[in-house]
Amino acid sequence: MINLTDIDYVKGLQSNLRTTLDTPQGKEVMKFLEEACGWYQSVFDPTSKEMTLINDGKRQVVATIKTLLRLTPEEVVTWARNKER
Repeated sequence: MINLTDIDYVKGLQSNLRTTLDTPQGKEVMKFLEEACGWYQSVFDPTSKEMTLINDGKRQVVATIKTLLRLTPEEVVTWARNKER
């Protein structure tokens, strides 16, 4: 179960993400995810509201990974607690 309000869980998750993605192979996987999820493309599709929502959801996956790698564990916990409110 995902629990971003638990500092120990966040520290373990960040450690696992860094161990996985801070390698040459992990960097290639991240590039793949960015491309596959449309990280560098507009999420707005004027012809389809559903595709706009789907594309936004895919980008949120990449954004979550990048946020978890950028923030300190304490910042993640604070963010998660504020989001619950």
